[in-house]
Amino acid sequence: MKKLLVVALVVCYSLTVCAQDIQKIKNDAMKDKVVQFFNAQNADSLYSLAGAGFKKQLSAEKFKAIGANNLFPLGEIKAAEFEKIDRGISKYKVTTDAAILSMYLSLDSAGLFETFLFKPYKKETTGDIKKTKTDNALATELDKKVEAIVQPFMFESKTVALSIGVLKEGKTYFYNYGETKKGNEQSPSSKNLYEIGSITKTFTGILLAKAVTENKIKLNDPVNKFLPKNTPVLKFGNDTLKIVHLSNHTSGLPPLPGNFDTTDLTNPYRNYDEKKLLEYLKHASPGRKPGQKFEYCNLAVGLLGYILQKVNKMPFEKMITAFISSKAGMTDTREFLIKKDSALFMQGYDESISLQSQWDFKVLTAAGSLRSNTEDMLKYAALNLKAPDDKLQKAIDLSHTATFDAGQQKIGLNWFIQNWGWGQLLFHGGATGGYRSLLAINPKTNNAIIILSNTAVSNDEVGVAILKYIDK
Repeated sequence: MKKLLVVALVVCYSLTVCAQDIQKIKNDAMKDKVVQFFNAQNADSLYSLAGAGFKKQLSAEKFKAIGANNLFPLGEIKAAEFEKIDRGISKYKVTTDAAILSMYLSLDSAGLFETFLFKPYKKETTGDIKKTKTDNALATELDKKVEAIVQPFMFESKTVALSIGVLKEGKTYFYNYGETKKGNEQSPSSKNLYEIGSITKTFTGILLAKAVTENKIKLNDPVNKFLPKNTPVLKFGNDTLKIVHLSNHTSGLPPLPGNFDTTDLTNPYRNYDEKKLLEYLKHASPGRKPGQKFEYCNLAVGLLGYILQKVNKMPFEKMITAFISSKAGMTDTREFLIKKDSALFMQGYDESISLQSQWDFKVLTAAGSLRSNTEDMLKYAALNLKAPDDKLQKAIDLSHTATFDAGQQKIGLNWFIQNWGWGQLLFHGGATGGYRSLLAINPKTNNAIIILSNTAVSNDEVGVAILKYIDK
């Protein structure tokens, strides 16, 4: 009987290997076609290789936009090396003129691709990994899944600390990995404070939406309506710059103002004040017609925040506290640290794990100045799913409404809106000199994830993997 069982297992294993080999051959053939059409910059031919499921998620027009804006500028694919196949999805190490990427390919029953994805390249981990200190109890399936996702990431990225908050079916779960400072063996908690960087922009979007619903401002108001009268009209040809363009990254303004001092990268925003901004605006103009092309712009959102402070006659941090934090029960989210925060604020590190100073903002504060923790950020996520009153709910709904379609994603009032393959999500990331963060919310499932790190290494893959798990 044992002999029969061994034979059966060997046969099953052989069949599995054979099936994997056949699938790899098919995927490799598709890979060769992809490389050919990619190098020819032929988006139409690439799209013709897509299956019905892929096309349902992404239209030909959007696919072309992604090719033109994100893929083809990388140059030719010089090499596409097979690395592994897992559940029918092949991973290739792709070397282009400009970058090294991971390409993922899988086929549907018709032999057309249903997975076609590029990500920054990361070498596969082999052998045992040294586990990072954590408060994860490993008591539930969610605990174990988080552990399986996070430990390899911590090992590979050398991230010093990672704090995770999960909102699932109305309940909150918190996980912390690493150390508050490298070598101090002190574990972080859900109360430790991090710079959240550009996630701040989503707060600014809600502030804008609130001002709109209160008739203090209109999305199509010209920006100059709220600037000093001696400011020249911000326009491209006859097309004036409007408030909505500041909130969806279609302003045509440069990412940072021309008189921005880039010599101090340790704390780049701390000396850029109102005087410098207004001086810059006297000579500024959009570089193209506003509202036509997405280009991420800290200057635009910073300018929007400056305008909202004038409209509400209130500093940025006070607007956050009065209009958002107090409504959500958030007590630890702020621009300026207070005395009790000193023991909780995390030391930041860059990618090489060198110490980084905190970032301080002046006039461009609305683009990235807030600090918070995972407890507060899950309260913020919950607020975005259901506000405590109708007026705020109306504003939040408006902030989640797309005002521009960028092809790969849509843009609301400083929120990114994108289908991640299993649902349409609201999300935003953040990055400062020594910190990275990700907030993602699924309005359909009412689930959310917040990732806060004190190391300037992308942790998006961690957030995506955990949210995908809890959503399914």
